[in-house]
Amino acid sequence: MAAYEYVKLIPSEAASGDVFAISAVLITAYLTVCIINKLTGFIIFLVKKLFLLTIVSTAFYQFMKSLVQKISAHGLTNDTIVFGLAGTVLGFLAFIIALYAALASFKKVKSNQEQVKTTDEHAKPEPLQLGLKDMFSVKALKDDKHAGAVLSYMVIAQFGVFSSKTISAPNPIVGLLFFAVFMLAAFYFVNQTYQDTNKGLHHLSMVCVGGAALSVILGNLWNSIPIAQLLSPAYFATESLVAYVTGIAVSLFMSGKG
Repeated sequence: MAAYEYVKLIPSEAASGDVFAISAVLITAYLTVCIINKLTGFIIFLVKKLFLLTIVSTAFYQFMKSLVQKISAHGLTNDTIVFGLAGTVLGFLAFIIALYAALASFKKVKSNQEQVKTTDEHAKPEPLQLGLKDMFSVKALKDDKHAGAVLSYMVIAQFGVFSSKTISAPNPIVGLLFFAVFMLAAFYFVNQTYQDTNKGLHHLSMVCVGGAALSVILGNLWNSIPIAQLLSPAYFATESLVAYVTGIAVSLFMSGKG
């Protein structure tokens, strides 16, 4: 029997009462928890940055693919030149910021872990030695970012939504209810994760106002949604609302420490 097939049998054998299998499962689980616990600081500092890098990279890729398709189909129109240039510049900026944040997190984790190793074993543990219950705690996510980065995340996230397949609300009422719930969650998030609540509210106001305008402009000029539809309650059943919400979510979520 191949080793792989043997390993696959262990969970079922453990469920049937095999002592060896139970021991193997429990010891493996224990070692996994120990590893996760040891790397908790690593996870806290890197997971969000890697998420940011993934989101921004995907959005930027989708935008560039859409731009190439539009140029191939319609040539260099005023819209493709203006929005193509703006999207490329801001998308590249957001990607560089996200990449730098991820690399800086690696360096910060390494530096802090080396500092932990030099402390006395009876001293109070460093902040990185956290338990599993603290892995995704609000306290671990508190931090603020520059408004320019927040706006860059918002813009490229919207471009990414408009440049890829997405699902809009089935009707304006559902879309409005979804938006209302989302905004309540956004206010709660700002209150819980920003060290400076006023700064968080400023960021939220900034991306709400700027994002609303951008979602209408891009919806009409980039995705050919009728302006009359975008300036009516029907807006809440369009891709523009999806882009608007995504832009706010990405920009605010990624403004926290990670």
